[in-house]
Amino acid sequence: MSLAELIIGMSLVILLIGIVVPKADSGYMKSEWERRKLCSELRLLKRKNLAGIGEYMRIAKVNNKSCYRTFFDLKLIREEYVDDNIKVASNMKKIMFKSDGIPMDSGTIEIRYKEKTYTITITPISGRILFKEGIYSNDKE
Repeated sequence: MSLAELIIGMSLVILLIGIVVPKADSGYMKSEWERRKLCSELRLLKRKNLAGIGEYMRIAKVNNKSCYRTFFDLKLIREEYVDDNIKVASNMKKIMFKSDGIPMDSGTIEIRYKEKTYTITITPISGRILFKEGIYSNDKE
């Protein structure tokens, strides 16, 4: 068997594997990305309130699509929509921090995609923004 035959045979096997193996569902990756992005937005919101800028955030549903909105003095300054299949829900009406970093209201934000749910928690006393990751989340691995 020559080297050319070996290369052609290997490339055919790799091509068949690429066709047969189903593609991974990118929605899980998008929901993971949304969780990380929202967590960063919340931490930025906390830093801005520590600096004296009185911004706050609301989780909303507009035209059956989840979004989160940032306001300053009742003026909408930013609006982020998530993917159609991803749902964002919160038990807090208004997410805002005091000038010392303590949240006005503590609670959780859930990001759902199919059967997977990610939870972001804002702790009551310290205002820490946490999310469960890896073995501590409700992943079915």
